[in-house]
Amino acid sequence: MTRILCISSLTLTLLVGTAWAQSTPTKVIVYPLEAVIDSGAMSHGQFRKRYPGIDVTDFGLTDEGWYIRYTHQKLVYMFGPSDDLEYTRELKAVLEEIRLSAVLKDSKLSSSKIEIVKFEFSFASN
Repeated sequence: MTRILCISSLTLTLLVGTAWAQSTPTKVIVYPLEAVIDSGAMSHGQFRKRYPGIDVTDFGLTDEGWYIRYTHQKLVYMFGPSDDLEYTRELKAVLEEIRLSAVLKDSKLSSSKIEIVKFEFSFASN
């Protein structure tokens, strides 16, 4: 009987944990574009102190331009905006090198992605 209760408890815990993970929204944090370079040179604590980031999860982006988007599971880091696509591409290459180094240290990060996206307001015309 105890074994059945333990198995039932474990199953319930896994189901609740899975449901919670699926229901939690993706967190979106915006950093200035120059934070890309520092992200590979600073410790996590130093980076957080210098760049606290802006959590836009609930209200979205407010500045138009090019962004470098790093995604991993339910976390999105947006670096930008920039008016210069070429400079954004250069910084994307830097971030890809930083990502590769992190993946070599922790293979769980291999599912992360880096891409360039453009955000602009669109107005419906009549």
